[in-house]
This record gives sequence, C-alpha cells and structure tokens, in this order.
Amino acid sequence: MRPSDLVQETWSALSANKARSALTILGIVIGISAVIAMNAIIGGISQSMGNIFGANAARIITIRLGGINNFTLKDLEALPANVNGYDYCIPSSTGSVVATHGKKKFQGSVTGTTSKHLEAYGFKILQGQNFSESDEKQGARVCLIDQYSVKNIFGRADTNAVGETIKLGTDDYLIIGVADKLEMYSMSEYDTSQITLAVPIATANARILGTQSITSFIGMASEGVDADALAESTKAYLMTTYKLQDSEDENATRIVNVVSNKSVMEQVASMTSSFQAIMVTVSGISLLVGGIGIMNMMLTNVTERIREIGLRKALGARRIDITSQFILESICLCVVGGFIGVVLGLSAAYGLTTIVGSTLAAAVTSSSDPISPVIDGMSILNAVLVCVVTGLVFGWYPAQRAARLDPVESLNHQ
Repeated sequence: MRPSDLVQETWSALSANKARSALTILGIVIGISAVIAMNAIIGGISQSMGNIFGANAARIITIRLGGINNFTLKDLEALPANVNGYDYCIPSSTGSVVATHGKKKFQGSVTGTTSKHLEAYGFKILQGQNFSESDEKQGARVCLIDQYSVKNIFGRADTNAVGETIKLGTDDYLIIGVADKLEMYSMSEYDTSQITLAVPIATANARILGTQSITSFIGMASEGVDADALAESTKAYLMTTYKLQDSEDENATRIVNVVSNKSVMEQVASMTSSFQAIMVTVSGISLLVGGIGIMNMMLTNVTERIREIGLRKALGARRIDITSQFILESICLCVVGGFIGVVLGLSAAYGLTTIVGSTLAAAVTSSSDPISPVIDGMSILNAVLVCVVTGLVFGWYPAQRAARLDPVESLNHQ
C-alpha cells in the first residue's frame, strides 16, 4: 500500500466518527496541556528567581554579625587576606530613618555600602550615576534610590529624580542616581509609604547609624571557588578571631550568620524540581488513561470493521498493511491530542500569568514584577515524541489483532 493511500484510509476511518475520536483523546489533551503549562510557569518562576538574585547570585555570601560589636571597615578589608577565595567584600550596614520630601513623609530603609553593591547583585543604574570614590571617602550626603521609591515619592516611576533632595532625619541628601533595585526584597515595591535608599558607608556610620561598626557585609567569591565551603571557612575564621562561642553551639547562627546564595538557589531548584516531578507523574497518569482509552477505541474499530478487513485481505492486502493502518490511526489520534494539548497548555500558562502573575510572583519570589512563562522548545518536542510513542504502544495490540483476522471468517462476519 502506498503511503498516500495509507494516509487517506486513516483520515477516512478517523473522520467517520468525529465525536468518538474527540472524546477518546481527552486524556492525552489534559496530560500534555498540564505538562506544557506547568513547565512554562515553573520556567518563569526560575527565571524570576534568577533575576532577583542577580547575575552573580551563586558567588554571593552574606554575613550578618549579630555577636560582633566592633567589626570595622579595617577588619573587613583584612578579611580577604585571612580567608582565601574572595574577589572583594563590601559592607552592608542597614538601618531605618524617617525620610521627608516636601510635605510627604516616608519610612526609609537605608543601606550603608559602596559602589560595588550594585555590581555584586547585578543591579543597574537607570538614571544618574553610582557613588564616586570621593563620595565614599568624604562621607558625602548623597544617596541612591530605587525605581519603586521614585514612584512613591514623585508619583511616577519615570520621573527624573536625579538632582532632587530628600531629607533623612535632619540632613538633606542629594539623589545622584536611580537603580532598578537596591535590595533583593524591598518594602517600597508594595507599600507607598516606604522608600529604599543607599548611602556611602562612611555617611551611614557617621550620620545615620551613629556607629563605626559594620553589622553585615557580603563577599564575592572568586570564579571557580566553592561558595558553600568558603562560607564555612569565613564563619570559622570569625568565630575564632573574635572568640565567640563554638560554631556547634545552638546560638552560633544568631551570633554569626553566614549564608551562601548558592545553597539558597539549590534549595529553590530542588523545590521546583520536586514540584515538576509531581506534575509529570500526574500528567503521566492522565496519558496512561488516555492511552487506554485509545486502545479501547481501536479495539472497537477492529470489531466494527471486521468485514472491511476481510475484504481488503481478500483483495491482496498484507498483514503489514493492516497493521500499519491501525497503528497510524492510533498515532494520529495521539498527535492531534498532543497538538491540542500544547496549544491549550501555552494558552493556560499565559492566561494564568496574565491574570495572577503579580500575585504569584509576590507569593513565590517576593517580587512585584509579574512572572512571564518560559517556553521551552525541547518540552514541546518531547510532548510530540511522547504522543507518538503512546500511539505506537497502545495501538500495537489492536493493530496486531486486526492483522491476524482470517479473511474467510471476516467476510462471513455479521
């Protein structure tokens, strides 16, 4: 039988009962659409998490010094020399202040840091410039704010805030730059009464925090260095140098808390992988049910078309011709179901993220930026392959049964 004849016969057989064919592929449609939709949404969540942590996320180590009250900039400068593996370390002392602009008052979250703060987290300057070396040395009254704070202060996120002044406490500060973000998680994204600022560390210590001690800092691990191992070495060095309690003590985490973003990202990846595995299992069950439905339909087709099969055999059709036709019918059902499933899955992914994208982002990634689904071409290709395999596996037995029918008995079948 020529391939064109085989395709024509397959189309005629499937289109003879469209309603039954459509109901048969429901399991395939549901399984494939669930896989495509969840893969796209999980990919979007992973991408959003990567954007939040920044380009160098896996190399960042955050150290909070809860039990060290006299850790200064000189101590921080000495750290890379005593703990090998850092490109640089930058201070990150934080505090709260009442900020005023005109008649508006805000609760301000202030971070005292250096110009490398933005580089470490992968944040970008949208307007103006970063701190200069002289700003940091002189403790200048300058500040950076994030784009959400611009919207809260001036009413619009695209307002040019560079050159404006804002009062922190009793001092006026010049806004020299606007960044897309200054913190991974910022209340100014959600609360219009909050703003987020960064000032040079010397300014923060002298004018806002009132101390020369650094409460926390971040370290950028060198390329190729195991960030988790470096975090442990840093904690051991600090505990020993400042004669703190043994690192095994239950209060050690409170005293010196060293966290590698690498471990956090691995935990997030593990959670998303587990969720993805659950969805694949559920979808696999749906595909199994759909495959059984297709087998049932094909067996029914064989029973209904016994006289047709006998006539074709009497006219010279070979067993392989009968087998090929029924297997092709099964595969076509699965592929059509898979195509519909892919379309519905993509539509569901975009629809869900459009409707509840911001809420989902806030709940999962603590960001107000909506999650955008990530379409993976390989997952679509895999869905098509799964449909072909499902059609082949569940169509094989009905096809073999049809091919083994005796032509004489088939022609006498009532």
